[in-house]
Amino acid sequence: MATPIAPPAAFGLVSGTAYASTSPEALEAILEHLDLGSIEQENFRLERAIQQLVQSNREIAEFMEQERQEQEQGQGQEHARESGGESQLPGFEPDPEFVQAIEENKEVIAKYERVCTQLKKAIAKKRGEERRDKQLEEVNVVEEGAVAQGGGQGGDQGGDQKGVFL
Repeated sequence: MATPIAPPAAFGLVSGTAYASTSPEALEAILEHLDLGSIEQENFRLERAIQQLVQSNREIAEFMEQERQEQEQGQGQEHARESGGESQLPGFEPDPEFVQAIEENKEVIAKYERVCTQLKKAIAKKRGEERRDKQLEEVNVVEEGAVAQGGGQGGDQGGDQKGVFL
């Protein structure tokens, strides 16, 4: 089986876009071949991108609200002069491009959140592997030290003794 090609973390948000466009299964295969540092870096970048997109949506929504209020104030004054202020104002229609931008940002946010969830799982898995490897390394060092201390003196030590030894 060919090794999946992962976009390097140096691509920044471009790699986040590439990750977000892959299936969860393909992303999992890619993450298997990346080191912990790269995965953590990509997770940080995607979380930052999510924050920026949320902020962008907030700013667009605030701008649309401000635009609506300005239009209502302008129309309200004009309408009050024309009809004595009794009739309803025509409805405000936000700019479709702003509405579309918010919707597109929401879609990207959802994809990035899905990827971040997978990245966090991969980070936990890699950290678990690192801890296990470190523990195995420590056990090997202890065993090597015990063999070195025994040094072949007398062969099997305590082989005839009964009981529990700590």
